Amino acid sequence: MEEKLSYEDAVAKLEEIIKQLEQGEISLEKSINLFTEGINLVKTCNRYLNQAEEKIKVLLDDKLEDFSWSKEE
Repeated sequence: MEEKLSYEDAVAKLEEIIKQLEQGEISLEKSINLFTEGINLVKTCNRYLNQAEEKIKVLLDDKLEDFSWSKEE
C-alpha cells in the first residue's frame, strides 16, 4: 500500500496536505485522513533525515580517523 517516495516527493506531498488542511474547506473525515497521511509522511521524512545523518557521521568519523592516522606518522 505504501509507495516508496523520495525525501523531496514526501516533503512536496506533505506541503500539499498542509495547504488543504489550512484551507479548512474539507470534511472532518477527509481532514483526519489527510492528517494521518501527513503523519506518515513526516515519519518517512524523519527516516530519510536520520539515515542521512548516520551517513554523514560515518563519513566524518572516517575523515577524522584518516586525519588522526596521518598526523601520528
